[in-house]
Order: sequence, then C-alpha cells, then structure tokens
Amino acid sequence: MKFVGVREAQAQLSGLVARCQKERIVLTRHGQPIAILTGVKGKDLEEILLTQDPEFRELIETRRRYRGPLVSHEALRNEAERELTRERKRGRRRPKVRALKK
Repeated sequence: MKFVGVREAQAQLSGLVARCQKERIVLTRHGQPIAILTGVKGKDLEEILLTQDPEFRELIETRRRYRGPLVSHEALRNEAERELTRERKRGRRRPKVRALKK
C-alpha cells in the first residue's frame, strides 16, 4: 500500500491509475488519509459497487449470522410450482385482452 499526498497525486494521476491496478493507494491531505484508489480494470463493476454499499454489506452480515432452517433451491422451486398450480385451478389467470371495436 502506498501513501500519496493529494498535490502529488494531481501531478502523477495517470501513473497512479496504472499503479492502483496492482496495489491500493491511500490519498492523504496534511498526512491524514482521505481516500483510497483501487484498480477495477477487468472486474465486474456491479460487484465492486455492491461491496462498497453499507446496506448490502449489512444484509450479507445478517444472512451470515442467520441460524434458522435453510431452504434448498429445489424445494423453493417446487413450492412455487405448487402455488402456481393452485392459482391456476382457482381460475386466477390473467384476463384476456380483446380488441376494441370501432
């Protein structure tokens, strides 16, 4: 990890962009960290943005702490199919759309 002052970073920005693809660069102002440059070349932007989102991180942490019963993908799919079958038998289909007569 490299520490670089903001003024130095302004003068060397293109070089820092290339370097931050290999290591994180901490930007400082008056010796205090203010930002981090992290390379994202070749990485999934959506994944990067989600990992930086505090709400998403809290959701993941909550899920990791969960100790209740788990449901497999197959069981969930089967339950959804049963529910759809019940709905169809009850006649809750989408209404047909008819053309208006002129």
